[in-house]
Amino acid sequence: MAFILSDDKATIEVVVSKDSCVKCSNEEYQEYLKNLDESLLKLEGCPTRFVLRKRLDYKANQILLRSQGYLEGKNFKVDLSVIMEQVRLHLTDIVNPPDLPADQHIEFKKDSDGYASKELISSLQNFGVLTDLRVALESFDTSKESELTKKN
Repeated sequence: MAFILSDDKATIEVVVSKDSCVKCSNEEYQEYLKNLDESLLKLEGCPTRFVLRKRLDYKANQILLRSQGYLEGKNFKVDLSVIMEQVRLHLTDIVNPPDLPADQHIEFKKDSDGYASKELISSLQNFGVLTDLRVALESFDTSKESELTKKN
């Protein structure tokens, strides 16, 4: 038996519940998030898809670790924006529907560190979509497609 690490560049695509094309119940959407099977969604039209990397590279992992907490004097503080940072580091692209007018596209922008811009992530937070993206990442981490694949 051997363990093989999954590809660092492998991605998942996520449709968020706030997308106007999504016409399913909250329960149906939660079921979709468990395995990202779009056949479980009731879609009217083509939704926007958020592309997230399955695994973070070393540099992104270091950024995420630093964002999770810090010392202030002798006290350890937890930064509640860690969810925003987690999604920022995983987000690699936004695929807008082909029939959506260009002036309505969500433009994927990067910061100087090469990851999604903090301005973009803040906007996504304001629209209430970060939770869906984070839950999708967590669901994927615990699903049958784990980081390690057994080979006999």
